[in-house]
Amino acid sequence: MVIISGIFILYLFLIFISLIGFLKTDKSSEIIELNSFITLIIPYRNEECRIHNLLTSLESQKDISAVSKIIFVDDHSTDLTREKINNWISKQDIKCESLFLDKYHGKKRAIDLGVQKSPSEFVMIMDADISFKDVFFSSIKKSIDLNYDLYLTAVVENNGIVWSRILSYSMSVISIGMANIGIPILANGAGLIFRRKSYNELMPFISNFNISSGDDMFLLNSFLSNKRSIKTLFNRNLFIETQGSKDIQDMVERSLRWSGKMKMNGLLTTKLVGLLVIICNLIIIPLIVLSIFKFQWLFFVLLFLKLLPDLLVLITGSIFYKESKLWQYSLPMFLLYPLILFLIIFLQATKYKVKWKERDLLNI
Repeated sequence: MVIISGIFILYLFLIFISLIGFLKTDKSSEIIELNSFITLIIPYRNEECRIHNLLTSLESQKDISAVSKIIFVDDHSTDLTREKINNWISKQDIKCESLFLDKYHGKKRAIDLGVQKSPSEFVMIMDADISFKDVFFSSIKKSIDLNYDLYLTAVVENNGIVWSRILSYSMSVISIGMANIGIPILANGAGLIFRRKSYNELMPFISNFNISSGDDMFLLNSFLSNKRSIKTLFNRNLFIETQGSKDIQDMVERSLRWSGKMKMNGLLTTKLVGLLVIICNLIIIPLIVLSIFKFQWLFFVLLFLKLLPDLLVLITGSIFYKESKLWQYSLPMFLLYPLILFLIIFLQATKYKVKWKERDLLNI
């Protein structure tokens, strides 16, 4: 029980420092507002039914002068996404370009092509199924100091099943919090900004183009291991909303894909934090069973040490992102998530095939 108690105390400490980081006030240097310093790159594949939110968000911006150019890169779509985008481009005043991956496949190849075509000092990659506030780019302009090589943004789910959204909000609080105290553990490719020169020097995808997913984590790992400067861009106007899992199967398969890229990217801190979270959750079920058949206060204390930080994280995320009702599902999620983890581990052990964008995770 001493070891188990130590694990839960470590978990409590992790959540505590994450919350401190999440609530930390940015004391950055003086901001010089510039125009046309970002090229926006949007790689996509078969997003015909989902790209409307992104195009609407771009159109609704009150000030998009920070963006010099928008580059859309088609990764061999088989639907009408490209036609929708080209039609949208024809009605815009901002400079846009529509590219197509000819020889190669994959999101990383699409990003790389966009970076090579970028005229700006900084590049922002965005997924094609996201949305954001109408002051998003004006907030970037007022918040970014251009002294860093990589900027992380917060990404949360705005629809889908409640269990997936709870995970999304909790992960956002922990990842942004850890990054704010100087320990980045996660990045999300739905919204990343980086210095083009640094990207071209590091070439973060050169050894992993054959892996269809994981562009965000491979990029973060490359910037971290080469000691490039990293910062969060984060406030109530600076977060991205993405589409969540539509059912439990979708949620599990997404988690399998994420766990796969965590294994492959080699970021030790992320693996250690992930291992701590997994162990704490897997211990929950045996503790509940033991507390039923053999009453001991220690069991209830340990369960409380897990439930309390989870509840604090979810309440913090719910308040910040104005999703006040999510925290009400904290107790059911407390019981459900360990079972989901057991299922994920079982599927990994049985070599369950994970696909992304109708492609295998490896060897695209």
